[in-house]
Amino acid sequence: MFKNNPFKVVIAVIAVLVGMALYAGVNGKLMTLPQEIMGAISVPFRSATAQLSSKLSVWEDRTINIDQIIAENEQLKEENKELMQKQVDYDKIKIENEQYKEFLEIKEENPEYEIAAASVIGRDGMDKFYSFTIDAGEDDGIEINDVVMSSVGVVGVIVETGPNFSRVSTILSPSVSVASFVSSTRDTGVVCGDSRFSTEGKTLIKYLPKNTGAEIGDIISTTGMGEVFPKDLLIGTIEEISTDTSGNYNYAVVKPVSEISEIKTVFIIKSY
Repeated sequence: MFKNNPFKVVIAVIAVLVGMALYAGVNGKLMTLPQEIMGAISVPFRSATAQLSSKLSVWEDRTINIDQIIAENEQLKEENKELMQKQVDYDKIKIENEQYKEFLEIKEENPEYEIAAASVIGRDGMDKFYSFTIDAGEDDGIEINDVVMSSVGVVGVIVETGPNFSRVSTILSPSVSVASFVSSTRDTGVVCGDSRFSTEGKTLIKYLPKNTGAEIGDIISTTGMGEVFPKDLLIGTIEEISTDTSGNYNYAVVKPVSEISEIKTVFIIKSY
């Protein structure tokens, strides 16, 4: 019987089963040895599978998040664009309202004036007399030699026109001459720019009488003589009085009532 091969196989199987039972009993585990072996072998594969699954999940989340971030970014860009446009519209309306208010004040004081409002759209950085360009021109009835002023006083005159723009020379320039008088003494002279003072935003009133009673702080206004400037427009105030090189006349340094270098909106007197 012991030499019989089938019997040997049965004995071997029984021995293996008994060994497994003894191993399980000694280790106090319900798991059999083959299960432990298979479990140990499968651990690396299960770990790799878990890591791969985790990476796929992270990649999927990132892909979804990137798409979401791009969409949100585009939405924020559109909202920002709309807000910027609203701010531009608000600023435009605000400026127009301020212009309209100043326009009404000037019209109330001077009902005979025909006035157009305009905004400064460009400056010549090389011009020491602060000339500038406005957004009104021939289409708006603007002509050369029309008087340009702020809400408080004279700024200059139109020297060039186009269909929708005009160029302004200011009272800081020697090319602009304005018949003027000193309000306190009625002494007359001519306001004309000078490069010695223009960089400080100042101009001169020349040809005052040598015995003038003008004093620092006196107001300078237009006389209305000539065909360009209406009467009684404010120009500025006297800051300094001196005698010219000929000794025959006095002149005074004048600080304009309008801050020429910073002015942003103007009014053009088209007729009066």
